[in-house]
Amino acid sequence: MKTARPQLGSRTDIDAQVAALRLSGRHIQPVLWQGQPAWLKLSVPQPPAWRYQLLAAMARLLQHPALQPVRPQGGVSGIRNEARRLAELAAAGLHVPQVLEHDDHWLLISDLGHVTLESLIRHAAPAEQFEHWQRGAAAILQVHRSGQYLSQAFARNLVWSPEHGLGAIDFEDDPISAMTRAQAQIRDWLPYFFSTAIFFGDRLPVLCAAIHAVLAQEDAAVRDGVYTALRRTAWLRSLRWLPQRMQRRDVLKTQCFGELARLCSTPAVGPRP
Repeated sequence: MKTARPQLGSRTDIDAQVAALRLSGRHIQPVLWQGQPAWLKLSVPQPPAWRYQLLAAMARLLQHPALQPVRPQGGVSGIRNEARRLAELAAAGLHVPQVLEHDDHWLLISDLGHVTLESLIRHAAPAEQFEHWQRGAAAILQVHRSGQYLSQAFARNLVWSPEHGLGAIDFEDDPISAMTRAQAQIRDWLPYFFSTAIFFGDRLPVLCAAIHAVLAQEDAAVRDGVYTALRRTAWLRSLRWLPQRMQRRDVLKTQCFGELARLCSTPAVGPRP
């Protein structure tokens, strides 16, 4: 049974709910703001740097800046960053949560819906899975053509509603702090491919053809950068040789992405990047 969303109608209500969230140890809560679904997000501490050092070393080893991890800012800076990114994306005409209220320690944003693209792909019939995948790829292309980028472009962070189509959530970090805009756009494709490949495990060549088609519509620098990243991550397919007891969901997803990267690492037409 779902718990009813707390009903908030004023800043006093928000302050009380913020205090309740902090006491519970949580940092995000679905609420009703003046009768409409919304989300209340609290600032969180910046994660330790050591969590990102191994990934940074891997990016240097693979010699690809787009693979560089981006450490969320946390605290006041994290809240300000997410509010700024949402404002930039909305100004570019993209479908993202609206900032309803905020201060330095919390953010109240509109609710885009609860049906994620990952859920749609997971539960769809095979033919419809590709339709959903194409919808997500088209949304990422639209973001890039507007001069923007997403950062956390996993299928779970693309939310569907019949009224507004796909929208994007989760902007707690900003890749531009660690790389160029083109590299940030390259980076968008990698989590999208990673988070969806496993649903097409028996049809990877067909998915690869779809990837070639969508990348053909990208800016040349982004397209070439994606192919380079795919070539340099194809070795992840070797995870299939791990013992069966280690073949858990995350390992299977990574292995499947590696196989997809191997298949798609060279453009269907044109010169190698």
